[in-house]
This record gives sequence, structure tokens and C-alpha cells, in this order.
Amino acid sequence: MIKKVLVSVCLFAAVYVNQHTSFVQTIFTRDFSFAVFSTAYEEQFGPLLPAMHQTNNRQTFVASTNSLLAAEQNGVVVRVGAEYIVIQQEDGSEMEVKGLRPHSYRLFERIKQGEPVGAASGKSVEFIERKNGQILSSRKVNVNE
Repeated sequence: MIKKVLVSVCLFAAVYVNQHTSFVQTIFTRDFSFAVFSTAYEEQFGPLLPAMHQTNNRQTFVASTNSLLAAEQNGVVVRVGAEYIVIQQEDGSEMEVKGLRPHSYRLFERIKQGEPVGAASGKSVEFIERKNGQILSSRKVNVNE
């Protein structure tokens, strides 16, 4: 624990001293892939934050029109709202799912592939995959009630 605190203080001091360099400004203006960083960090040092190490033990259902929608890849929740969820996947892409009632996920909570993310809230669900701000794919699925 003391090592982690010392490394954090040193990192903060290094950024503060070099705050006007182009390297530091680039780091703070580009998108940060939290899912990739946390996976690499946890493989080396263990859980980054104790709450992130917890996983959901929700039951996974076989996909049908009235069942829960499951995560396509492992990732971390980066945004969640009343009818959408955005999961940053381990490959650095983001999957946004609109038109669903998401489970009660917390920000930066880990989601494993196949875990349910929510149930459809209307007649359609939209999946948008992005990487580096560019849309890689977008698809809309009609839901039979």
C-alpha cells in the first residue's frame, strides 16, 4: 500500500513539474482507455480499486426477444443512463447500447462477456461501436414484444 501511495505522489509531482510540455498536454487531451489500463494493471499488481474487483453474479439468459441483452465482450462501464449504457471494451472500443433499461451498474464496474446489461425498454435497441471517436458499426434491432 505504501508503494502505491509513493508511486502516486511521484507521478503527480512529475506531471505538475512538466505540465507545460507537449507530452503531458497530449496525455490529458486524448481519450484514455480505462478498460485496457485496468486489465493490464490488475494482471501485474492486483485490483486497482476494491470495488472494481467485484463482479456481478447475475444469471445469464439465452437471448430471445424478451430476455436480457448480454455484453458482447469484457469491459468497464463508462457511462450509464435511464435508457442506455456505454461499455469500454478491453480492445479500446466502446459499445453504446440505447433503448434498454440497464441493470444497476456503477461507473467503472467491470462487466464480463455474456453478463446481462439490461432489458429492452421499447420496440428497438440500437448498438453503436466506436473507437477513437469514430463509429465502427451501428445496428438497430427491432424487439418483438
